[in-house]
Amino acid sequence: MRTLFACALLVAGGGFSRAAVLQSISLDLSDLHAGSTLSGTFSLPDSPAVGDTAIAQLSFSDPSNYTPTSLTTTITVGSGLPSGFTVMFSELMFTNLSGVTTPINTRDVILTPFAFAQCASFPCTATGGFQDRSPAVFTSTYTIAPAPAAVPEPDYSLVVGIVLIVLAGRRVVRPA
Repeated sequence: MRTLFACALLVAGGGFSRAAVLQSISLDLSDLHAGSTLSGTFSLPDSPAVGDTAIAQLSFSDPSNYTPTSLTTTITVGSGLPSGFTVMFSELMFTNLSGVTTPINTRDVILTPFAFAQCASFPCTATGGFQDRSPAVFTSTYTIAPAPAAVPEPDYSLVVGIVLIVLAGRRVVRPA
């Protein structure tokens, strides 16, 4: 029984970590403050497909200029034209603390993508465009790039399943 259990764990070793494509997103906010960015990372499945989504926690490079100091966005993988994928983010709203409300409102910022980043495959590096409201107060670019690899997250579902099978097998094989 110990040999069976050891073999089961050895086979399960391949299922300990979930493969993922780690990407970063960075929005250039230099029109609001020189050198300012809003950036974060997100994780897509190992083989991203159209319709996949991911949550990205974004933070400002200069948080004292904005409120709130961090934002959450949904990253969506779409169909690229003529092939590949698009990578877009959901609308982002925040306050530029040094902005003014008249004659043009640069205080209340609402960012929406308008020219989506195009990726042939993943991981990828691509640039897209976004604007602040419509008609646009300003336009700029966002960049999608591979993120540094993180430590794989454990996935114990395969091991738990094998342990349950082994335990169930012990009850069936147990001498009376």
